Amino acid sequence: MPVIIIGIVEDVQTYQGKNGFGANITMSTLIDKRRKSLTFNNSDRSIVEQFEENLQHEVTVKIALSQSNFGLRLGDIMEVVPAP
Repeated sequence: MPVIIIGIVEDVQTYQGKNGFGANITMSTLIDKRRKSLTFNNSDRSIVEQFEENLQHEVTVKIALSQSNFGLRLGDIMEVVPAP
């Protein structure tokens, strides 16, 4: 099921592990004067570059959400759109 997340790209930490390229992406937003953040990972270099280009800017992310026996899981990123 696709979900849409709107927030500011706070940090993009890239790494090269034994399984290849990856990045931890942190986004945040203000809710009732409190900052809430969400960190997820991605291994698609072109998607990670889009996040890096938009550091400290608001973006809209369309991401797949799936459920398993272990709970909800953020899946593949379908789209990254910078705010106008």
